[in-house]
Amino acid sequence: MRIALVPHIRQGRTVAWTRDMVAALQERGVEVVSAPDAADLIGVDPTPFGVKAGLDLVVAIGGDGTVLKAVRLGRGSGAPIYGINDGRLGYLADVLPDDFPTFLDRMASGEWLTSERMLLAASINGAPPTIGLNDVVVEKVENQRTVRLAISIDGEPFINYPADGVVVATATGSTAYNLSAGGPLIDPALDVLVMTPVAPHFLFSRAMVFPPHHRLRFEVMEDRSAGVGVDGREIAIMRPGDWIEVEGAGHVTFARFAERSFPASVKQKFSLA
Repeated sequence: MRIALVPHIRQGRTVAWTRDMVAALQERGVEVVSAPDAADLIGVDPTPFGVKAGLDLVVAIGGDGTVLKAVRLGRGSGAPIYGINDGRLGYLADVLPDDFPTFLDRMASGEWLTSERMLLAASINGAPPTIGLNDVVVEKVENQRTVRLAISIDGEPFINYPADGVVVATATGSTAYNLSAGGPLIDPALDVLVMTPVAPHFLFSRAMVFPPHHRLRFEVMEDRSAGVGVDGREIAIMRPGDWIEVEGAGHVTFARFAERSFPASVKQKFSLA
């Protein structure tokens, strides 16, 4: 068994806890490696995360941002991703079970369940795409000014949005910026793209849901630039006339150690029960 750990390296508590986890896994015969930026901190060898790395599991330890980092690093390895929440609110990571030794025994023996999560791809002006798990956000970069986006779906002109921005999310990302913008919560088992405007200055303000093979194109209009973020990371500033296309881009595998329905997850995260 070969497990790669991706801890939140700027949280001292998380780093210290990860060191304890390394020792516990090694006692169980697991070879532990880590993301390059964490290797010295937790005392293991770094791994390049490619297919040849021979990883069985990639474990993120932190919040949702750490899980997204683990997806960026580990999705090319073919190993499933598992997130452990270090105590903050998160939608992609699980809280630690009460019986932690048994949990480690199951991890060391490969006793986990898997599910597939859809990815999306964002390509600016035809350049090689950036892959994300949660969302692509196109938004204004100047205060007090909206951005105008000409939107087309599979080459068919749809609408011009004057708005603060627009979010294109996967079902997994529906609990992130999409939710804050008023978009729907979607079960992550579904393969969809949901397009949600952010503070539109327009009568039509509804989110729309599309199948993953549809290509959503956004062109920056007039004289106002727009910023582009993928999974919370800014990747570009688009100038007037630039365009971005977003579509589904395959899947990444997630691991879990207990069955939990989407409604149960929503109840827990929103403290509904």
